[in-house]
Amino acid sequence: MPGKQLIVFDFDWSFVDQDTDRWVFEVLSTELRRLLQTRKSAGTGMQCTPDVVNDTMKDLYEKGFKKEDVLEALRILPFHPAMKRAVTSLQTRSKDTTFLCLSNSNEVYIGTILEKHGLNSLFSQIITNPAHWNPSAPDHLIIGRRLPADQPPHGCSVGCLANMCKGDELDTYLAANGGKDSFEKIVYIGDGGNDFCPLLRMRKQDLVLCRKNLELHERILNESEKAGLKVDVKYWEQAWQIDE
Repeated sequence: MPGKQLIVFDFDWSFVDQDTDRWVFEVLSTELRRLLQTRKSAGTGMQCTPDVVNDTMKDLYEKGFKKEDVLEALRILPFHPAMKRAVTSLQTRSKDTTFLCLSNSNEVYIGTILEKHGLNSLFSQIITNPAHWNPSAPDHLIIGRRLPADQPPHGCSVGCLANMCKGDELDTYLAANGGKDSFEKIVYIGDGGNDFCPLLRMRKQDLVLCRKNLELHERILNESEKAGLKVDVKYWEQAWQIDE
């Protein structure tokens, strides 16, 4: 077992086997799932940003869906038992291992899923978009941006979404927790295009576990040499391989 290490998880399609933003609408309303897709395509063409999900969540509320409907959809979201076994067994074996969640989902989605599976205490910190139930309309979930639209942009040139530069977030976390060199190894588990940026901040002795045939896989294949990627990369398809 290595010394002090940091395990960084993206959430959607990395920790769990779905996209949380899309899943809620797929469970509750095909009409709104299509609307989400239309809005995503009509705007910047980027992935489901918090702004687009927030707009569609307002539509969900106006159609009469309740808070409990949203929460129950999250509770049944696919989460592989092998992934739970992987993280809980490592947590038990290695007291020098810290888990960090770095996700473009939101606080309510992630918190609800972790609570359902008894993993509330797994992550030392969850870096994601803010979300809260509207005090004046308790069934309406409001989703914000990690980096609010009225603040200066993060200036990332690697391709992070406007609401969050994952590379900057990882650097900030490391600086606040003893610095990069205080960890013998950093392991990053991800799948999305915006997971490429933090990989560029990692060292040769670190490890990326990239889910095969998704956006991160494509970016590593096409951009790693030009971008100067140093970190070791291994590919996986199913959660049992992470456990292994």
